[in-house]
Amino acid sequence: MTFLDTDNPNYSTADGELMQQALDEAASTLKIEDDNDPERKTLERFVRAAFIIGNRDAEAIARFAVNAVLIRRKAAKGRIRPTPGNYR
Repeated sequence: MTFLDTDNPNYSTADGELMQQALDEAASTLKIEDDNDPERKTLERFVRAAFIIGNRDAEAIARFAVNAVLIRRKAAKGRIRPTPGNYR
């Protein structure tokens, strides 16, 4: 539980619960089950970013985080050269 740490002075319990709900929903959408999955850490950062800029809707935060990860996946695929020497 990433955002439910009661020792975190930066967020209230309600804020932590909202972000955790968004993270869980986003991870479920992307079928990320392992808490140590690097993409889950990326989701956490995007959830936190959406919250910091003022979003307080768990569903909207989750959609934002999912879309951000999908864009990162697509960009990562675009950087892989299919054949050696293809420098387009």
